[in-house]
Order: sequence, then C-alpha cells, then structure tokens
Amino acid sequence: MKSRVLRFLTIILVITIVTGMIVLAIGLINKWQTDVQFSNGYFYGGGVLLVVGLINAMGARTDDRMPGMADGRINTQERESTYRLLSEDIAKGNNRMAYLGVSGLLLWGVAALLPLIWK
Repeated sequence: MKSRVLRFLTIILVITIVTGMIVLAIGLINKWQTDVQFSNGYFYGGGVLLVVGLINAMGARTDDRMPGMADGRINTQERESTYRLLSEDIAKGNNRMAYLGVSGLLLWGVAALLPLIWK
C-alpha cells in the first residue's frame, strides 16, 4: 500500500515540477517581469493539465465497436474479454485523470501563492 501511494505522489510531483519548469521557461523566453504574469502562466498550465486529464478519462470511456461487426456473432468469452479490456482502459484513464488533475490543482495553488511569495 505504501509503495502505491508513494508511486502516486511521485508521479504527481514529477508532472507538476516538469510542467512548472515548462511554464517558467516560457515566461523567461517571453521576458515576463511581474508576479501576475507568472501567476497567470501557472494558472493556465494547471488548466491545461486538468483539461487533458478530463479528455483522457472521457476517451477511455468510449465504447466504439468495430463497424460491421454484429453483436450476435460474438461468443460469451469474446464479449467478457472485451468488457474486461474496456474496464482496464477506464481504470487507466481514471489514473491518468487523477495524476493530471492533482498536478493541475497543485499548479493552481502555486499560481495563487506566487504573488504572496514574490513580494
């Protein structure tokens, strides 16, 4: 249990730090001078992570069947394996949504605290 939690926190921290460094690099390239500009950058970065996480989770839930394939011709074993694979995809999508969502919220926290730290 500890290793799963530690792995979860490590992945979130790595995503947050990498995204924060990307926002910082963009700010330095564009010569941002004020705390508001950097705060807005971190806010937008967190929003992008949240949106990507939600899109990823929604994409995992699509149940697109192959065109021309009749449901009546699938035997029970094939149907069960399809549902098992679909549920695994949904679980992976939810994990990615959690990683990106928490990282996005952490970046929003950085965006909120940055003007206080800057002064």
